[in-house]
Amino acid sequence: MGLISTERKSHKFYIGILIALTLLMGLPGLSKIQVIDRDEARYAQATVQMVESGDYINIKFQDRARNKKPAGIYWMQAVFVKAFTDPGERAIWTHRIVSVLGAILAVFATYWGTLTVLGRRGAFISGVVLTSTILMAAEAHIAKTDAMLCGLSAVVLACLLRLQRQNNAKTAILFWVALALAIMVKGPITIAIVLLTLIAYGVWSRDVRWMRGLINAPGILLAILIIVPWTVAITLETGGAFFTEAVGGDLAPKMAGGQESHGAPPGYYLATLPILFWPGVLLLLPGIVFVWKAAGKGSQSSDLKSSLMLLICWVLPFWIILELVPTKLPNYPLPLYPALAIFCAGGFFALSNAGALKISRRLSALLFFAVGIVLITVVFAADGYYSESPSFSVYVYPVFVAFVFAATYFMWFGEVRKSIVTALILTGLFAPLTFGHILPRLGDLQVSDRLADIIQAERPARILSPNFTEPSLVYNLGTDIYLGDKADRIIEQELKSEDLIIIDKNEALETHQRLSMARKISDKSQCIVTIGALNGTNYSKGDPVDITIYKVGACGALKPREMPDAEPNTRPVP
Repeated sequence: MGLISTERKSHKFYIGILIALTLLMGLPGLSKIQVIDRDEARYAQATVQMVESGDYINIKFQDRARNKKPAGIYWMQAVFVKAFTDPGERAIWTHRIVSVLGAILAVFATYWGTLTVLGRRGAFISGVVLTSTILMAAEAHIAKTDAMLCGLSAVVLACLLRLQRQNNAKTAILFWVALALAIMVKGPITIAIVLLTLIAYGVWSRDVRWMRGLINAPGILLAILIIVPWTVAITLETGGAFFTEAVGGDLAPKMAGGQESHGAPPGYYLATLPILFWPGVLLLLPGIVFVWKAAGKGSQSSDLKSSLMLLICWVLPFWIILELVPTKLPNYPLPLYPALAIFCAGGFFALSNAGALKISRRLSALLFFAVGIVLITVVFAADGYYSESPSFSVYVYPVFVAFVFAATYFMWFGEVRKSIVTALILTGLFAPLTFGHILPRLGDLQVSDRLADIIQAERPARILSPNFTEPSLVYNLGTDIYLGDKADRIIEQELKSEDLIIIDKNEALETHQRLSMARKISDKSQCIVTIGALNGTNYSKGDPVDITIYKVGACGALKPREMPDAEPNTRPVP
C-alpha cells in the first residue's frame, strides 16, 4: 500500500516530486505578499543595508545595531539581492527565496534521513507531510531564519539517524558543517536540540558507542572555520557588545519572561500543533502511537527501535523546554517538524492494517476536520473583510469544505490512502490560492505598501513618520526615513521645503500636529498641503489606522491629490 509504488522508481524521481510540491506550496505569492511586519521587514532591511554599505560584519537596522542573530541569514539573502536587484531597488522575493530553499532542504533531508528508518516509501510520505504543513508553507514565504534553520536542522537529524546505523566519515563531516551553518543562522538553537537529544538517548538506551562517530577532526575543523572568523570579527567590531546584547538583550529575556508581548502558558505548542501541522495531523496521532509502541518493544539491538528512540529524543526534551520558556512564538518548534513528519510516515504504515489504531485514527480525523473548516472559513472571511473588491474565491469555498469532509470521511472509515490523497489535493489547491491570490488582495492590511505607492512619485527631501513606525515602512521607503521620536524632534524644530510627513490621526491629534508643523517652517512662503490619505489596519498591533500624508512646498505650487477617503486642503503658514 502506498501513495505511489515507491520501490519501482529512482530516488531522483521522488525527490523531484517533493521539490515540485515544495515549490507549489512556497512560490505562489512570493513577490506579491507585502513585506511582513515586524521580523521579516527587519531582516530584509538589515540585508539591504549590508549590500548598500558593503559592511558584511555589522548588522544594522537604520542606525541601530541589530545584535540578535548571527550574520548567516543576512549573507544568504544578500547573495540574491545583489544578483537580482539594482542599487536602491526593493524586491522582497529576493529575500524570501532563501526561505524557499530552506524548505526544499528540509524536505530533502527528511527524505534522506527517513530512508534509514522506514525505507523509500516512508521517506516519500514523510517528505510529503512536511512540505504540506501550514507552518512550513508559511515560513517558506517569510524572509527570516526559521525555514533555513529547519532545513539545516533536518540535515543534522538525518546525519544522526545514519550515523546511528553506520559510522561514515562523510556523514560526520556533513553533520558538523550543517550544525555550524545552523549556528550562523540562528545561534545555539540546533546545538541545544542536538545536546538534549544525545543526552536523553544515552540515558534512555545506555548506548553511546555510535556517538563516537561524531568525533571527526575534518568536520570539527570545518565547523570552526565557518563560525570563528565572523565571531572574532564582530567581537572586535563591537567590543563584545554583539554577544552581550544577543544573550542579555534577546535570549535571556525570552527565557525569563514573555518578550514583546509573546508570552503564553505551558501547553501552547501542543494546543496549536493541530493547526500548524495541518493537514499532517491526519497521520500525527497514529504516528505518535506507532512510534511510542515500536520504541518500547523489541530487542535492544533493534535498528528500528533505536532510530525511533532517537527521534523521540529529538522531539520530546526540546519540546518540554519550549513549553516551559515564557516567550512563545508559533515558529519555535519548526526544527522538530521533520521528526514529526517521520512519525506520520510510521503512522501511515501502522494504519495499513484494517482496524489498526482506530481511536487515534478517528481522533486525528476529527482534529483534521475541525481545523480544516475553521482555517478555510477564516481565510475566505479575511478575503471578504479586508480586500477592496469581491473575489472569485468565495465561489470555491464549498469545494474546499467538500474536500475536508471527504478526507475526514475516508480516514474515519479506514480508507487511509484515499484520505491522504484527498487531503493533498485540498492542500495543493488551498495553499496556492491563499498565498498567491487571497493574501496579496488584503489591501486593508497593506498600509506600508499603499503609503509607498503614494509617496514614491513625490521625491521628498525627508520623510517623517512620528507615529506609524512599522519596520516595513523603512524597507519600502528607504533607510533614511525618520521614525518615532526622531521625526517628532524634526517637526518640533524646523521643517524644510519638500519634507513629507506621515500622520496617523488615531495616534496623534491632527490639528495640533498640522499647526505645529506650520509654525516650524523656516520659509514663510512655504505651505503644507495634504497629498494623500488612507485608512487600514495595523495588523502588528491590531489597531485601525487613519493616515494623512502632508508635504511642505511653495504656496500655490503644490497641488493636493484627490483621495477618496480624505478631503485635500492647503494651509498657508501664518
